Amino acid sequence: MKTSITRVTPVLADKYLFVEVETADGLIGTGEAGAWSHIEATRTVLEKFSNYLIGLDSQDIERHWHAMKRFGSYGGSIVMAAISAIDIALWDLKGQRANEPIHSLLGGRCRSKVRVYGHARGTTREQLVERCKDLKKAGFTAVGHVNPFLDEDVGIPIAGAHVSRITEALETLEAVRDAIGVDTDLCIEIHRRLRPAEAIAFGRKLDHLNPLFYEDPIRPTSASIMAQVQSRIGVPVATGERLFAIEQFNELLQTGAAQYLRPCIALCGGFTGARKVAALAEAYDVDVIPHNTYSPIATIASLHFAASIPNLLIFEFPTARYTDDFASTTLVGSELTTIGLRQIEGFVSPSDRPGLGSAIAPSASSDFPYRPIHVAVRSSVDGSLAEH
Repeated sequence: MKTSITRVTPVLADKYLFVEVETADGLIGTGEAGAWSHIEATRTVLEKFSNYLIGLDSQDIERHWHAMKRFGSYGGSIVMAAISAIDIALWDLKGQRANEPIHSLLGGRCRSKVRVYGHARGTTREQLVERCKDLKKAGFTAVGHVNPFLDEDVGIPIAGAHVSRITEALETLEAVRDAIGVDTDLCIEIHRRLRPAEAIAFGRKLDHLNPLFYEDPIRPTSASIMAQVQSRIGVPVATGERLFAIEQFNELLQTGAAQYLRPCIALCGGFTGARKVAALAEAYDVDVIPHNTYSPIATIASLHFAASIPNLLIFEFPTARYTDDFASTTLVGSELTTIGLRQIEGFVSPSDRPGLGSAIAPSASSDFPYRPIHVAVRSSVDGSLAEH
């Protein structure tokens, strides 16, 4: 059978983990896994799933998704990252075989182009403001990943009184707003840096800045606590990038923990899982902001997904790959893939090429050797662990 799976191969390049799924007729589908800090473990899961998949029909995507998810009764983010990569690759194969882009197979476009925001990073207020101005000059109508507590090295302890940290963070956001004006949206990213009481106190000071959203002000481990934060502030909370199960997103919606959901296509189950999350959010009249900090493979996959759903708010377009790479205004990692993407006047258009429309560059692994992400947790000045 020409559609039967003959090969499932994990591919490491730079800080990314890809998978190639080949079928008997020689077609190769490409996917990407999103458990970025545990790539080695995810690779092992991919190898285990290859034993299940080889010889089966690549067209039975929903069946394979459930089989891998339900197998063994033990799951988690690492398992779902592997499932996500495989699912993306299987949809890529289906599109190539049908000679249709994936968004066409998902029901067609709900929009002809997708509004995006770029990443602004900085270790100082001045640097962060300049990066935001660079993004606006490059055509973006929204700037994101804007961390008012700055992107300091993980080895620098967090210090300072509550009042000074909150005051300085607010002044940083005010400097950004002054620099980008009122014709550019501001997407605030806290990186789970605050405790619930701090998140409420800080969130109450943000109304005059009119942010598009207030992302992950606290650790997303409790929907009920996130709901307390959301209910006591006036700006919309966005969360979900670290969630991997539809049940977790359902809890966010049921508790009113977020105004916007942030599913990651490389973590929540690929196209199959992300579509389920978007449909669930639609029932609550909640919009989706796909999380995406990966290579162009996951970016392109996310773009097909974003173009095909009715309840999209905006799309994350990664323009800063490393902690020391703050100045870029174009898509990172394009050299790892055969075809990339380009932002024009704040929008990106999904490709009409079959399947994903791109693949891993043949020399990606050799030109960009795997860079392991070592365990490093930031501390407070007293030695206790803190979020980074």
